[in-house]
Amino acid sequence: MFTITVKNRRNKSPESNRALVCFFDDSTGNYQVIKENILPDDLIETELYKPFGCYWYNKNLYIVNADKLIQLDSKGNFIDYKTLDGFINPHQILITDKLKCFTNTGMDTIQLNSKTIDIKKLKERTSLEEWLDDMHHVNSLCLNDNKIFFCLHNKGVKPSQYYYIDLDTEDINHICNYGMASHNCEIEGDLLYTLDTKGGNFACINWRTKELMFEKKLADIRFHFLRGLQITDRYFIVGASSSIGRAEIFYINKETTEIDRKYYVAGYNTILDIKSNPL
Repeated sequence: MFTITVKNRRNKSPESNRALVCFFDDSTGNYQVIKENILPDDLIETELYKPFGCYWYNKNLYIVNADKLIQLDSKGNFIDYKTLDGFINPHQILITDKLKCFTNTGMDTIQLNSKTIDIKKLKERTSLEEWLDDMHHVNSLCLNDNKIFFCLHNKGVKPSQYYYIDLDTEDINHICNYGMASHNCEIEGDLLYTLDTKGGNFACINWRTKELMFEKKLADIRFHFLRGLQITDRYFIVGASSSIGRAEIFYINKETTEIDRKYYVAGYNTILDIKSNPL
């Protein structure tokens, strides 16, 4: 079971009762789209409506929507919301008993509990930094082994960059630069999996040695935009937004790195985030 935020982009006419989140059962192929009509009017009647990152915590689902953090129960019923002051276009969130971590993507910062991490002040390692210092667009978070891994998209102008925050020491460490306009950084042991969106590639990097373990072409970037990644025992789950039809969910065999099967989200062409449903 997966939780997916979806939308329609470039519609010719305004969409009524927009999607908030989709519950997808991969054992049956069935999905349930929870729509905006469950929300209070002040969350709907705004040009800022943009459900993006989602995360499960204490059997509730949290979705970041512009400057709002929306809380739903496990069935998709509305519980409450909180305003995130000073947030513009947040992309991903992490919530546990000990931390709340959000990308404030439009402000080029990460909010980690009460601490604001200014991405522009990070020590970086490419020769282009001086004149491209404003191209960060932090868009991805992953919590693993008391570290928060994150990705800087860099808007396709310079290679994307990967870092992690050591929660024990609060040090921020650069891992590597890879891909263009990349999304996601999921961790399994010493391996970091990510999507080179501008190249249409799925890649694996040893985050300790910085070695590129493999790179797999998944999509023609004229028609698909890779974003959304999760790891299961047998599969890598990848989201592929479409400019010509329905959004797709790729199931990539972990042994062969081939796409074993695909699912389509009828009525929606864009995938924003994918999270495993722990319930």
